[in-house]
Amino acid sequence: SPDRPPGAGDVLKLNVGGRIFSTRRCTLTQIEGSVLEGMFSGRWDNSFDTDDEGRVFLDLDPDCFAEVLHQLRLLQLTNLSDISWNKVPAPERRETYFRAMLDFLGLAKLPTFVPYFSFVHPNMARSEGETTVVSSGEGHKWAIGDTVMEGGTYMWGYKIHSLQSSVWCFLGVISTTRVPDKSFSDTSSYGWSCSHNGSQADCFIAGRPSPGYGGWSGFREGDDVTMQLNVDSGVLRMKVARLQQTVFHFTGLQPAAWRVHVNLYSNGDRVELIS
Repeated sequence: SPDRPPGAGDVLKLNVGGRIFSTRRCTLTQIEGSVLEGMFSGRWDNSFDTDDEGRVFLDLDPDCFAEVLHQLRLLQLTNLSDISWNKVPAPERRETYFRAMLDFLGLAKLPTFVPYFSFVHPNMARSEGETTVVSSGEGHKWAIGDTVMEGGTYMWGYKIHSLQSSVWCFLGVISTTRVPDKSFSDTSSYGWSCSHNGSQADCFIAGRPSPGYGGWSGFREGDDVTMQLNVDSGVLRMKVARLQQTVFHFTGLQPAAWRVHVNLYSNGDRVELIS
């Protein structure tokens, strides 16, 4: 049933480059931290392209995908703890493509994301092992993450534990650590913010506000937020658990040293960064 929450035992039917594959969700999500795991975790189910029969469509070479699926199924049947992807043979005459696809799926190179805030405004406190920031006093203040995202695809989450007055909360990315109090206005800032008095919420594209972009209506206290940045294609995506059917996104992010980015306002506002 489409209303049933996704489970590890779900059987998925995929159309990969015109060839149909059937497999369990748990088979595709074995490689912890990979893009492939994130894709089929259930968080992005409503953002996939589908074919005319409703199957997930992946525009990938089916022979190369078949080899990846074979290795994942073999992993389930053995006591091996991992797959040496650099030793997996590519289908004939597809060596370059196969290595690029492994990269795309986050299998050949798994970018390390450390959920810490390394740069914070003087009036922003860090707690719980530097994974959580708390606003002290009124006024805009920022926090910027530790991990530098310069290539590959990264996924992370935010938990909005407290919004004292629901006036302001910005979540996104930025490619500098030298910012003003209103860090969201920096030309390298991309992200989403709360709404003001129930109006359309601002989205920031290269530091410029774009109210209600893509139908965005703002964060609320308690929101669980997932973001994905594909540095190579320049796409930032966001999903809010409360808004089950919608994936928001920006395109056109240029190659840079991207970091996660939070801006809070009210005393006691609290946001946690989650890997």
